[in-house]
Amino acid sequence: MAAATRTHSITRRMLDAGVYDVDEFDQWMSARDWSWRGLENGAYNVSVADAMVLFTVEDPVRFCETFMRRPDGSPFRFFDYQRESIRTWRQDVVHCDGAEVGKTQEITALLLWGHVTGFGFSIRAPTSLVGAPQQIFLNEIIDAIERQIGVFKAMPGESVLKQAWIEPRRTPHTQLRLRSWVAGGEAALSTIDFRPAGHDGSAYRGVHVTALAIVDEAAKKKTKVQWTEFYRARMPGCKSRLYSVPDGDRSTEFYRLSQEAVLGLPEATPGWRKFHWPKTIMPPPFWSEDRDREFVRLYGGRNTPGYQRNVMGEWGDAENPVWSWSDLLPNIVDLPDYRVIKLVVDTEADVLVVEVMACTLGMHEGRKTGAYTWLQDGSVPLQPLLRGSDGERRRAMRDILRAHVRGASQGVFWVGCDLGERADPTAIILSEEIGEVMHDRVRIHAQGFPYHLQEELIAALDDLFGRLPRYGVDMGSAGTTVVKDLISVDRFAANAFEDRLIGFHFQQNVDCMGEDGQRLEVEDLRTGDMGAVVAPAKHWSTQCISVRLQAGGYAMAYDTDALNDMVTQTARSGAKWPLYSKVRDHIPDARRQQMLRRLASLQDGAACDLFSSGVVRR
Repeated sequence: MAAATRTHSITRRMLDAGVYDVDEFDQWMSARDWSWRGLENGAYNVSVADAMVLFTVEDPVRFCETFMRRPDGSPFRFFDYQRESIRTWRQDVVHCDGAEVGKTQEITALLLWGHVTGFGFSIRAPTSLVGAPQQIFLNEIIDAIERQIGVFKAMPGESVLKQAWIEPRRTPHTQLRLRSWVAGGEAALSTIDFRPAGHDGSAYRGVHVTALAIVDEAAKKKTKVQWTEFYRARMPGCKSRLYSVPDGDRSTEFYRLSQEAVLGLPEATPGWRKFHWPKTIMPPPFWSEDRDREFVRLYGGRNTPGYQRNVMGEWGDAENPVWSWSDLLPNIVDLPDYRVIKLVVDTEADVLVVEVMACTLGMHEGRKTGAYTWLQDGSVPLQPLLRGSDGERRRAMRDILRAHVRGASQGVFWVGCDLGERADPTAIILSEEIGEVMHDRVRIHAQGFPYHLQEELIAALDDLFGRLPRYGVDMGSAGTTVVKDLISVDRFAANAFEDRLIGFHFQQNVDCMGEDGQRLEVEDLRTGDMGAVVAPAKHWSTQCISVRLQAGGYAMAYDTDALNDMVTQTARSGAKWPLYSKVRDHIPDARRQQMLRRLASLQDGAACDLFSSGVVRR
């Protein structure tokens, strides 16, 4: 009878608080080898009331639902799907969600719990950073925290959390300061810094945090330097949480991390844990058939980018994409021999940085996924590549490639080159035509290469493939110089590039001829004669790539960087022809050059002159 009375007493106290569950409290005690009898008898030097406080404080869900309030004054409650996420505060987390599903609510709750309780008495004087592309995104979180604490003068009533409030710093950026509970009853100062990323992340400088580093609207942080400056703020043990509605831009750091993150990653496992909250998991009235119909009407259909991103939390396509994921995905296959080679000149260290990767194709939740396998990550001396005899320099470059590129002595190979200045990367794609399918073999990214080093790179690649490939090269400033030298300079005479290498100007008009060799013709309304349709080389090669993609004519590896650059290519309407974006266009342009060279091979010698430009024969 006494035991029943004790149980009823504790149960009543828990129920009065509104959030306690007897079974959860029992499990919490069992994890500490505590018993109900021992707790009431004082065997653990903790009173029942203190045990209930500890039980509440250690868990962010219980704490927030006990002390936080909704705007109407009713008790705060999480949606069921939020509970698991907020309890993963010990992990690095990526959220790819629909719009208005509770991301800001979770950020607010996690920061309040963590900084008032010292993350459940686990971190003394915790410090956190909240970043976002713009200040406006941060203001919503700051306002939500201040509303919960009750520091707005116009707000009636008092919040239990108000005793933790310390006057904040407002300039040049907001820093909220709170008294953090510490075991033993002491108080410690905890801070939350709110910083807009700006164009270069400079506002993150000088911030060093021990608890959490959070980014809201992470998909809108586009530049790498914004992220590198953000990462600098993390002290050992600090965890990151990234929240955003996807925006279709697969060229960003947030997209990379979202693909790296794993759903349901166990707490003790290194890596990023992923959460995906579409609006469809929300309870009524937030989601219903009527709401679905409304979103379909607003976004113009379920397959539109707006619906996919804001409702489903999926990446969807970029606005006005040149090539969509649905075009590329059927062409992605497992290519074990495909290699990505990144070469970066570091003149200060006098080395050439060499990174080589293979691409592994996998499946996750019924979708194709890819991962890089690093085969080499190191450097070689730069001087043998810049000085010495022609043969020594050629051998040095060839040795770098030969270690990872198998090469070939027979086959039909097509190479597209978009050559860059020192500050602009060079992109080279080599594919082998087998039947009607173009199988990618090698992608090279070269950064900081002077013209003569780009020439040696192409010559070394040519040697490895038996001097068989046929090349299309963009005739920009770098391409004009390199093409001229490869064709006319004696040290490249053995390669006979004049028979296989053609330079193309993208703005040059060409006859519109497909890979079937048939020209598009149109009737001249004045004369009645049929004539060839002409279009800029860039536009026509883009159309031919689209046709090949839709026919499954490529065999591409899941090379994330290359695929992302393809699907983030956008176009806008011009006076007559589309205007293609110049952002991260090197790989798409190399693919276009490859296609132009393929088309040129279908024409007779006279017609080839329509494509070639600026070629100097030896």
